[in-house]
Formats: sequence, C-alpha cells, structure tokens
Amino acid sequence: MDLATPDEIIQKLISSDYRTALDGLSDYIRLSEDQRTPAIKSALVQALRNENERVRSIISQRGEDLPVYQSEGGAEGSLLLMEEVYELRDPSTIPVLLPWCQTGDRMVDFGRVALEPLLKYLEEPPIGTTRHQIGSCMYTLRMMVDYWGVTTLTSSQHQRMRLIAEKYIENSVYYTMSFAISLAASLQETSLLQMVQTLINDDAEMAKRQVWNIDRLRQITSQALAGTLVERQYMPYDERQERGY
Repeated sequence: MDLATPDEIIQKLISSDYRTALDGLSDYIRLSEDQRTPAIKSALVQALRNENERVRSIISQRGEDLPVYQSEGGAEGSLLLMEEVYELRDPSTIPVLLPWCQTGDRMVDFGRVALEPLLKYLEEPPIGTTRHQIGSCMYTLRMMVDYWGVTTLTSSQHQRMRLIAEKYIENSVYYTMSFAISLAASLQETSLLQMVQTLINDDAEMAKRQVWNIDRLRQITSQALAGTLVERQYMPYDERQERGY
C-alpha cells in the first residue's frame, strides 16, 4: 500500500468531511516521528478542531441526551484523533482539547498553563457544550486544586472557582452538581456545602432538577462536610507510563 505524501495527508486532515479527515489520521499514524512536520501536526490539530465543531453542531441540533454518533459514524475515530493531539503535548492545543477533559490527567499534565483556559471554558461554555463535558472539566479542575494545593491559588483564582462551583450547584442537573460539590469541598468552601445540604433536603427543588440519585448527592455532601470525602487524584505522566496506563 502506497503511503500518502505529506501534502496529501495535510489536505485530508483539514477536510471538512470527517471521513476524509479520519482517513488522513490513519495516514498520520503510519508516519514516523521525524516525518511528522509542524505543518502536519498543525493539520492534525485542525482536524480535531473541525471534529469538535461537527459534534457541537450535532448536539445543538438534536439535544445532548441523544447518541451523538447514532447516524454520524462511530466515535472511535474521534477518540483516536483526540489521543493523537494529546500526544503532541503542546500547550497551544489546550483550547481544542477542553471538550475532551474526561482524560483529566492529561490536561493536568500541561501544568498551570491549562488553568486559565479551563476556567474560561467553565465560566462561559460554548453553545453545544454538554453537561458531561462540563462535569469532566470540573473533575479536572478539582484534581488541579488537590494536586497543587488550595493554598497555592491566588485570591482571584479561588473566587472564580468558587463561583463556578456555585453556578453548577444552583443551576445544574445531577451529573454536574456532584462534580461541583466535590470542587467546593476541595476549595474548602463550607458555606457552599451547607447550601447544597439545604438544596438536597428540598424535595421540590430536587424534583425540579430531575435529580435521579439524590442519595448519592447526600452521601457526597455529608462526606465533604465531615472532611472524609475521598476522590481520585491526579497521577503524573511518568507514573502512568510506569504503570502502563
């Protein structure tokens, strides 16, 4: 099988047709590291940017609870594209990777340079952002706080994080609310946790939010107030490599 030329790979990757872009991704993966020029890597990032927009459009049109890929092709190629962009380990790719924060450790790998884009994403999520993406980003933010230590945050950073937690406690369904509670706990925001306790004991409020697992929320909140909440922590890149993760 003849390998595509660098120019052909670039044109495939930047194509607006996702099938063509994924074909370009297959070509990219077959390249050796020294063949992956800056131009080809830039095209790879553009491919993920295009994929983000395609998925956001699907979600905006159909609603986030519908299977995004039901009639639009499998998700495997999209996930593989995301993996390859993360492997670039280039901080300039952070904005295009934010919708893929379910791989939270990798975002934390970038260090503090990832904090500002993450805060902005949570403060003003782009149209078409799902509650699952919001939850994953708060999960990542909470890992950052735990790893760096809440006392290392500036007063402005702390306040912005507090407002983010409050926002998704007051205006969210269960999936994001649980992550907001965990973030509030890591920020040591007792007043927010007390507010949560009031909310989750209000049956009418919980019914309005369509919370389906109130017992879990109560458990998280109780543990957070008691200081016994145990969360998964960030594992540095080298340690993940040693363990084969």
